Amino acid sequence: MKNRFLFAIGIIVSLVIIICAILSFRVTPTEATSNQYNDLKMFSQVLAIVQSQYVDKASPSELIVNATKGMVNSLDPHSAFMTPQEYKDLQVSTTGEFGGIGTSVTLKDGLITVITPIEGTPAYKAGIKAGDIILQINNKSTLGMSLDEAVKLLRGKVGTQVRLVIGRKNEKKPLIFNVKREIIHIKSVDYKDLDGIGYIRIIQFQEGTIKAVNNAFTSLEKKGIKGLVIDLRDNPGGLLTEAIGVSNLFVNKGVIVSIKGRNKSDDQVFYAKDEKVPHMPIAVLINSGTASAAEIVAGCLKDHKTAVIVGTRSFGKGSVQSIIPLEDGYALRLTTAKYYTPDGHSIQAVGIVPNVEVKPAKVEPEDFGYALREENLINHLTSNETSYAKPQEVIQEPQTTQDFQLLTAINIIKAQIAEWPKK
Repeated sequence: MKNRFLFAIGIIVSLVIIICAILSFRVTPTEATSNQYNDLKMFSQVLAIVQSQYVDKASPSELIVNATKGMVNSLDPHSAFMTPQEYKDLQVSTTGEFGGIGTSVTLKDGLITVITPIEGTPAYKAGIKAGDIILQINNKSTLGMSLDEAVKLLRGKVGTQVRLVIGRKNEKKPLIFNVKREIIHIKSVDYKDLDGIGYIRIIQFQEGTIKAVNNAFTSLEKKGIKGLVIDLRDNPGGLLTEAIGVSNLFVNKGVIVSIKGRNKSDDQVFYAKDEKVPHMPIAVLINSGTASAAEIVAGCLKDHKTAVIVGTRSFGKGSVQSIIPLEDGYALRLTTAKYYTPDGHSIQAVGIVPNVEVKPAKVEPEDFGYALREENLINHLTSNETSYAKPQEVIQEPQTTQDFQLLTAINIIKAQIAEWPKK
């Protein structure tokens, strides 16, 4: 018993030293209070008791990993302690190709909730919708499940099926979906010519998005477009560098986005360089599924008055996560800063408010009756914004089967084109 207790204390002390070194905590005698030491002592005591008295034999390593996961998960919905496999999965997800069903999920009130199904993926085709709550994955309850664990279960061998039990607001019974896993080839950009108005849909920001958007505009420009719609609806975000690069295509000078952390040394400001796209009327479509990197683009173009923002308020995920590799393949995803638009507004839990608010056309009654945003998540970070601005105009949605938000954006652009030569 004594040897086990000493072993447990040794593990805890080593873990604390490693974490402190990695995060560069400058612990001084005045900061390292007796309460902190007492808390560590209590933790080591609990660990020792669990090892010696729990009904089944418990692995010290697993206990410490799970305790570390709990500590980091309690900070905010986007911080996480990752096992080697989870770290590998994260690296794979940024390349735009992986095995799974194609959902962007988050934790809301402790429940695994769909932010958006990615367009063209098995989940999208199966009818899974934003706001759906995943109650079970392959008969395993998601209650109390971590986000990383849920993502791991959703992914698997190509061709196999994953059984999902879904809770959807206004549905009396849970819905059951059997979705076949595929290699998820996420096409970052799609585009077309809408009778002289260019349309570019950015599905998510991944490696190559800047080039894809630039190529799309070049192709549309050859067709003689006089205005452009950039569709960021249900775009869950992605790589910051790609979002900055896309913003830079449409802004010729000034701030694109700034990042402010706990320490001044972490602060960064990203500026526009050379404008690459000819100046023309632009409308950007957003909704509650527009998150993170997509909000950076929308906020930049709005503050620079480069585009009219149309749709509904965005998700509000305005925090920066740093990936810190640890020993033995582990990693820490830690929220270290917040995003601010060029005018200095925080995106966090506030989102981007459209210039013209247009709700989706009511083709049928809403299935879930609410829009999931960052502000609904447990432990979400707050910002210095006390409230979000009101849209300059609100357009009520009609009963139609057409994409009323897109139609509104096109009409706004056409009105601008008519006045453009006079400016």
